[in-house]
Amino acid sequence: MYYSQQDLDNITKQLIKAIILLGAIFLVFLVISIFVANSVANQVGMLVMLVGVCIAIFFWGMYVNSVYAYYKYIKDLVTGRSREIQGLVKAVSDHPVYKDNKLFYYEVTIEEDEIERVLLLDDQKDWPKINTDKLYKFEIHENYVKDFHQIP
Repeated sequence: MYYSQQDLDNITKQLIKAIILLGAIFLVFLVISIFVANSVANQVGMLVMLVGVCIAIFFWGMYVNSVYAYYKYIKDLVTGRSREIQGLVKAVSDHPVYKDNKLFYYEVTIEEDEIERVLLLDDQKDWPKINTDKLYKFEIHENYVKDFHQIP
């Protein structure tokens, strides 16, 4: 099994640290802006607060949002229902693609009962090599691969 409760715990800790850092950034700029507004000028204090809010929004968009998306993804894989399918692997993408406007995945095209499907492998994990034209058993949640084994 490639995903476990430990993965969920690790990403939860990372998300909590990121949110605490985001709050600290906001709080530091709030304190500085209040001090500047009282000692220098109210307009300068407002400008400092505006810069702090912009930095916090930038930090949210560039870092916290992606950590939160990965947290939701891991939580779904660990706590959600999964099923097993068997399929002949037709192709595996060489480079990860950006899917669902959230995360990067490798696409694995399989043929299951003469129907082609695209499964998604998380690019954050180290997966073993998947050979094309071989039969595999996949454990999936929706179209996300949780685990796989080659069938001899």
